[in-house]
Amino acid sequence: MKNECYIVRDLLPSYIDQLCSEESARFVEQHIDICEKCSQLLHQMRIEVDTEKQPEISARLEQKKPFQKIAYFFNAQKNFSKFFKISFWIALLATLGFFVYSISVFSNLVHERKESSIVEQQKKDIMKKAFAILSTEASIDEKGLQTIFDEYSGQLQHLSVFSSKIINDVTRLQKGPINTFPIDYSQAVLIIGENGKITEPIIPSDYDIGTVAMANDRWIVQYEYKESYLKTVENAHQIKHYAPSIWTIFQLPIVFTIITVFILGGWLFQKRMIKPVENLLD
Repeated sequence: MKNECYIVRDLLPSYIDQLCSEESARFVEQHIDICEKCSQLLHQMRIEVDTEKQPEISARLEQKKPFQKIAYFFNAQKNFSKFFKISFWIALLATLGFFVYSISVFSNLVHERKESSIVEQQKKDIMKKAFAILSTEASIDEKGLQTIFDEYSGQLQHLSVFSSKIINDVTRLQKGPINTFPIDYSQAVLIIGENGKITEPIIPSDYDIGTVAMANDRWIVQYEYKESYLKTVENAHQIKHYAPSIWTIFQLPIVFTIITVFILGGWLFQKRMIKPVENLLD
């Protein structure tokens, strides 16, 4: 029995470290089941081994603490980088959306400006043709004015001619075709409509954008637009005087482009900053 105890005690260190063969381990376990002294010795040796390992474990934990702090910092920076990434894609999508919308608005504005220029050119053409007739004849050429009216009958309600003497300050009307409140038609020398000369009283419109007048030293030409054409005239007036500028149209996408570039720069800088830490942890 004592010989077995000697053999078991020699095997205990290897048994504790699990370095024995299966046969040796079985032999040790069978012996300690019947030998109290060897069983106590095994228990004591295990306690000593645990005591020896404890400082080693503590030392390892102390060594890991700086790396734990680095890992915590890395995870925080990684989350921050993820925030930059998400913000970048959101800002990029918003920028593209605003650009598409602004391009659509700009395209509509270009189309409306073309229509506005047509209306403005129409004003000049009507007045140019009317004054060309009035300046070449000693008297008013009613047929000539009727021809002009018929040419623009889809837009005009009536075309009238006044003597410039009925207005004290005619200078304003001599600057070119302008929108104005209508002159009283009872003072007109001639009024032309769809069916020729109009003799019955006409109630003037109180809408200044719907009436255009121009004067020279002798005559004043005035015409009113048809109600069906007023919307086109109103749009032309709004575009001419109140149309948004190109900067106003593209202001939001430009601002969002700058924001997106800043976010992208922050994201790339963040990735560059955490790359050494990532390599260290790897």
